[in-house]
Amino acid sequence: MSRRIAVAAAGAVALALVATPTAAADVDVTNTETVQVYLNADGGVDRARVYDQLDLTGTGSVDLRNPVTTDGLRNLDGFGGTDTEDGEALLQTDVDGEQRRRTVSDFAGDLPLSVEVEYRLDGEVVDAGDVVGESGELEVRYRVVNETGEPREIQYDDGTGTMVTTEEEVYVPMVGTMTTTLPSSFTSVRSGEANMGGDGRGGTRLTYALTLFPPIGSAEQEFGYTAIIEDGVIPRATLSALPVSPLDSPTYATGVSGYEGGIESGAALTEGAMTIDENLLRLRDGAADLLGGLIQLRNGAQELSTGLSDQAAPGARELADGLGDQLAPGARELRAGANEFYQGVNGELAPGAQRLADGAGVLADGLSEQLVPGAGQLADGGEELAAGLQGRLAPGAEQLEDGAAAAADGAGQLAAGLETAGDRAPELIGGLEQVGSGLDRVDAGLTRLYDGIGGLPEQARPLVDGIDRLRAGIGDTDEDGTLLGGLEEIRVGLQERAVPALRQMAEGVYHESASEPGAYQRIGCAVLVLNDILTERTSGFNAACYGENAAVLGALRPVVGYDVDELTQTVLTTLRDQLADGQTGLANPDDPLDQDTLYGGLNTLEEALTSGDGVLRGLVRLQCGLSNRSADVCPRDEPGLLQGLNLLDEGVGQLVSGVVGSVQGGVGEPDDTPADETLRGGVNGLSDGVDQIIAGGNALISGLMQLTDGAHDLHDGNLRISDGAGELAAGAEAAADGAGRLADGAGQLEDGARGAADGAGQIEDGAGQLADGADAAADGAGQIADGAGQLADGADEAAVGAGVLAGGLETAADGSVQIYDGLLQAAQGAPQLVDGAQRLSTEGASQLADAGQETAADFGTRYALLEAGADRATNEALVNGAPAGATLKTAFTYEIPEVSGEGGRNVTRGVLALGVFAAAAAAATLVRRRRA
Repeated sequence: MSRRIAVAAAGAVALALVATPTAAADVDVTNTETVQVYLNADGGVDRARVYDQLDLTGTGSVDLRNPVTTDGLRNLDGFGGTDTEDGEALLQTDVDGEQRRRTVSDFAGDLPLSVEVEYRLDGEVVDAGDVVGESGELEVRYRVVNETGEPREIQYDDGTGTMVTTEEEVYVPMVGTMTTTLPSSFTSVRSGEANMGGDGRGGTRLTYALTLFPPIGSAEQEFGYTAIIEDGVIPRATLSALPVSPLDSPTYATGVSGYEGGIESGAALTEGAMTIDENLLRLRDGAADLLGGLIQLRNGAQELSTGLSDQAAPGARELADGLGDQLAPGARELRAGANEFYQGVNGELAPGAQRLADGAGVLADGLSEQLVPGAGQLADGGEELAAGLQGRLAPGAEQLEDGAAAAADGAGQLAAGLETAGDRAPELIGGLEQVGSGLDRVDAGLTRLYDGIGGLPEQARPLVDGIDRLRAGIGDTDEDGTLLGGLEEIRVGLQERAVPALRQMAEGVYHESASEPGAYQRIGCAVLVLNDILTERTSGFNAACYGENAAVLGALRPVVGYDVDELTQTVLTTLRDQLADGQTGLANPDDPLDQDTLYGGLNTLEEALTSGDGVLRGLVRLQCGLSNRSADVCPRDEPGLLQGLNLLDEGVGQLVSGVVGSVQGGVGEPDDTPADETLRGGVNGLSDGVDQIIAGGNALISGLMQLTDGAHDLHDGNLRISDGAGELAAGAEAAADGAGRLADGAGQLEDGARGAADGAGQIEDGAGQLADGADAAADGAGQIADGAGQLADGADEAAVGAGVLAGGLETAADGSVQIYDGLLQAAQGAPQLVDGAQRLSTEGASQLADAGQETAADFGTRYALLEAGADRATNEALVNGAPAGATLKTAFTYEIPEVSGEGGRNVTRGVLALGVFAAAAAAATLVRRRRA
């Protein structure tokens, strides 16, 4: 029992959580509470004790009230009691240096951990006792649960700067180890959770490391082993556990800093992603506005194309056809007739007035055959000209005017739409620039993440330094001031000085030697001599006690006899009895280990030092546990604490470098591209794409400005075309009126010609008048010829102009169709830009923001749980608590007993031993009676 207490206390000192120290006067007080729990084989609690130790260091007077469990309270420092009041042990003392007070009592409080054990033999669940003596495949499963969970409110940043309050199950952080040693009869040992090694005697030592609190570990852990057994037993198992503050423990410093870095990285990722999403939504809205402008442009271009193709171009073509096919030929025929008339009048009538009489018949024929038909043709041409001007040119000019007006309206709408697109385009570019800014912030966040991860080796430095300090503290067997050096000094002192001294003392107490008998033998001889005197023995003297005098006494005593008075007999009797009682307390020849005798106590103490499970062996095992190189007997395949620290140091280095390499590799370098499949490569790809979109947007703005200018020019040209078409329609109406008047004049000429023909007989009478009329007719015919020539030239020029106008309008119509097609494609593509921006927001930036927010919230929740658990570990007493101002250390040890059937065997052996002792006592009595 004392050895268990010492081990538990050592474990508590080595592992316990240190709260904030507080001084009482000039005395530092540390209260160590170690709960020793004895379990049944299935994990149920049998009994529990709490060992309470007060360590006082300094100088001054203290008056302490230490909370304790009063049931079964005992003082371990002596036989005195402990003063208590209201569940507190009272201590008033003066301290000068160091003092220690230790008590033990029964513990009936709530234990922080529960243990369940299940045994399966060949796959069937059995009780522990059913395994004893059996063979087969044994599976043992342990289940350890942290029972300290309580609902508590915690707060954390959700990644957007908003503090969220939620209720979570918060546990007192508990860590521990479970150890068990399987005997050599256990073979093919397997375990998926244990660290395994040899025990130096053919057995297998299993150690399970337990982190019994979330989020670093789990509040419930299950583990165990499987082995092939013969003559089965259930080995003893020990669970050591204690509360820790993960925020203060160097072991968890790297994990805690990782949670803090995760919170910062998640918040930075959320902020950058939300900025990107906000700008993408602006891009979507700008693209929607652009789509509206493009739709207006498309509608205006469609109206322009319709006006040019369906109205302006056909009207211009009809105008050109009318001018070219009707007006110009009629004018030419008019001019030809006028020339013929002029030549006839001027060539015949004027010079030959004297031949008037002779040529009257010729004149009549000429008037009838030439002038009348020419005047008729002139009248017909004038009517056709009037009809052409009135029926085709004027409507075509009106259609041209309407088409030009519609084209002007469409061009105006086109210009307005382009201006709207031009106004919205800078917003699009601005949104893209903000997207680029957001990507820069994401890249900056990745840089901080990269640099933060790169700082992990430096953050792990305290852990590495702690490992170095632990290794230095362990030291070596030949180093003074180290654990191994101190243990070696203790072991050598016990083995080379204490054990020989104990053996010498034991031999001085009990030694069956004729030359150097022990005190037991010497007192036995004294009792024998006194008894021989009192019984007046005359023969059979014991040679071992009397030596050479035995024979002399055998010869003298029958002759000399005894002379013992009553007083001497009384004194000798008392002395004999006292010596006999003293001899009984010195040794028990039947039991060298009888602890009621001095000899048995010395032998027991020596055995406790030198036996297989003794102190010396324990010291060697403790040395081996510290370093498997500290002694030759240490199993080299079972690493000690020093080797474990070396492995831990290497593991920390590998872990840190692995984490740094992995995370930095995932983040990537500043020059990475999407092909590198890193975060920075993806961000750089997005940034390049945004730059290309911005460049394309700038080109789009330039093109929209050119389109706007062209639309304005087209609008102005169409207005001028409309104005010219109106003037052309008005001119056509005027020309039609002139052609009508020309037709009327030609009719009158025809009538006059017929009158002239009829009056040919009167030529003679009116020869003078005819000569005058001929001259006037010649002048009129010349004027008509000149006017007809001008009309023919104008008609030709008008026809050419109308043809050019028709070609230009057809070209404009083709261009408007192309504009419409381009705007139609742009309008059809614009929704893809809107949808793409929305999808990029919904499927990209929003999810990235959600992921960042979830990351920040997750790490925030975990860190808040660690803070709440650390608060409970620091401020809550799991056992009784410490005196005011004292430092509290708490540890728990759970013992699962061995089940081997040895208890029953020991009872049987005890009964047999009692029978042997009884038989020996009966035989001795019989011998004494016979002697008597």
